[in-house]
Amino acid sequence: MIKTRSLYVCSSVSSSGKTAVCLGLALKFQEEGYKVGYFKPIGYDTARDADGVTFDDDAELMRHVLKLEHPKEIVSPVIFHYRFLEEYLKHKPVRYEKKILEAYMECCKDKDIMVIEGPKTLGCGACLKIDPITLAKKMDSKMLLVSKVIDDDTICQIVYYYECIKKDKVGFIGTILNDVPKIIIERVKGFFRPILEKNEVNILGIAPEITELRSPTVREIHNRIGGDILAGSENLDNLVEDFLIGAMTPESALTYFRRSANKAIITGGDRSDIQLAALQTDTSALILTGNLYPDVRVLARAEHQGVPVLLVPYDTYTTVSKTREVTGRMKYTDKKKIKLTKKMIEEHVKWQDILKILSA
Repeated sequence: MIKTRSLYVCSSVSSSGKTAVCLGLALKFQEEGYKVGYFKPIGYDTARDADGVTFDDDAELMRHVLKLEHPKEIVSPVIFHYRFLEEYLKHKPVRYEKKILEAYMECCKDKDIMVIEGPKTLGCGACLKIDPITLAKKMDSKMLLVSKVIDDDTICQIVYYYECIKKDKVGFIGTILNDVPKIIIERVKGFFRPILEKNEVNILGIAPEITELRSPTVREIHNRIGGDILAGSENLDNLVEDFLIGAMTPESALTYFRRSANKAIITGGDRSDIQLAALQTDTSALILTGNLYPDVRVLARAEHQGVPVLLVPYDTYTTVSKTREVTGRMKYTDKKKIKLTKKMIEEHVKWQDILKILSA
């Protein structure tokens, strides 16, 4: 095995922000002059290329941003589908371990530090003997736990996972409490942190939630709900932090809309009064329902202001339901989100301590 220093970034629950942490740390390490590689042993079929081959788009993000030379099937050699056990249990587990370790050795070449991103949870891959703890031992990696703080239960889970990792004699360096809601951040700092430290868990960062990082773009919304783009096509990368329904009087709508920035307004295509009121406020997009074509004045003003207008065939209720299913995923073209991840690491994570641990 190639003895490249490596950091295995795992999570206590899914959607903890591992990719953002991996990206931010990798960019900081690069900035310090290190040759940084990235590896994701287990990816998920979150995207599909022109040939119909599925791949993990988080791994693809890292491959592009870090300018890695290896193809996506090396950077993320095992791809899990929805019912992955049916496929993968047809073969002996050693086959997948061998595939992962060979790809990892390839990715390590000429690198000072490897950032390894774990799957959704610490238990993922256990049936095939390729879970994060097993692989971290094989790769001689230091393990960092990224934990999304939800409630008191989260803290107990972190302590439990720490005990499991320590029992398996893996080098656990600590945890980053990530995506912490602003409403509980003082409780996390003043109450949760001492409990974790009392249980020997090293706190390497407390990062507040950053709405922009989990907000979808207008483009992602359009990809999910379909419809026609009537205006503002050049601004489909606008972030949508909130969805508001326009079903009131214009006077009430104006007051209501001014309370929220970077929003998408969902309203009937025939409600030009609501649409014009929305365009007087900070609006990321108009989503018009019922396949009702809007007034030309609305389109002219939206085009002038650069506000995308989507026309969909659904009723308002169905449209709202569909938009709730959209979550923001960072793409390598999302320069603003990439900058935010680096800034988050700089301001809220002890990245220098992590670098020292890796360099020791």
